[in-house]
Amino acid sequence: MKLMGKQTILITLMLSALSVNSVWADEAALNQRIDRLERIIQGQGLVSLLGRVDQLQNEIQRLNGENESLNHKIDQMKKRQRDLYLDIDQRLEAQAKVAETAPVVLLEEPTTEQQVEPPVIEQVPAEQVQQAEQTAPVSIENGEAAYQAALQTLRRGQYEQAITALAAFPEQYPQSSYLPNTYYWQGEANYVLRNFDLAVVAFQTVIDRFPASSKVADATLKLGFSQYELGEVAEATVTLTSVVDNYPNTSVSRLATVRLDRIKQANR
Repeated sequence: MKLMGKQTILITLMLSALSVNSVWADEAALNQRIDRLERIIQGQGLVSLLGRVDQLQNEIQRLNGENESLNHKIDQMKKRQRDLYLDIDQRLEAQAKVAETAPVVLLEEPTTEQQVEPPVIEQVPAEQVQQAEQTAPVSIENGEAAYQAALQTLRRGQYEQAITALAAFPEQYPQSSYLPNTYYWQGEANYVLRNFDLAVVAFQTVIDRFPASSKVADATLKLGFSQYELGEVAEATVTLTSVVDNYPNTSVSRLATVRLDRIKQANR
């Protein structure tokens, strides 16, 4: 009996040990599975993170490329703006030199000796005076002071104010010899302000209304430039080609040739 009891106890202990080992084995396997799942999840998160980093790097590179392109365009616009300022300044300088070298007629006042003998005043009948006033030509002011004032405004870089003054000039002085110049400088000021459609109108007015003016060549050149800026490449090509044909060996012809070469390169 004692032997049987001992065997029973031994068997019970062995079964208990096996049960514990089985639980430990199951727990170890479960922990291994959990560790493997965590590694998989972490690996997927890392891959996703690395992919996101690559996307951000590509986006940064794209933005840097666009930024460089924009900076290049801005530099080109600044250079073009400087060229416009220099061009207008040089033309205004030339205009000022012409005005300075133009002969000025001064009315000499009579000297004291000449005033010794008073002039003889002839009595003229009132009817004859009235008839002379009716037939005498009407003096028309040329508006030189207003024109020069508008140019000074333009020289100071006050382009909008200059446009206003130049636009009012034709109404104030419709018979002035400065009319072609006022329309031309309206076009130049609008060109600087990138109002190319208004510049086209002003330059075309010089060409159509004042074909004998010395400003026609410059107006035709700038008309072609304005058409080019508006994207009217075909029209600009025709206009600039006419400058080269009609004004060979001149500064406007050389400038037109440079722009035509640029158009050809852009279309290649």
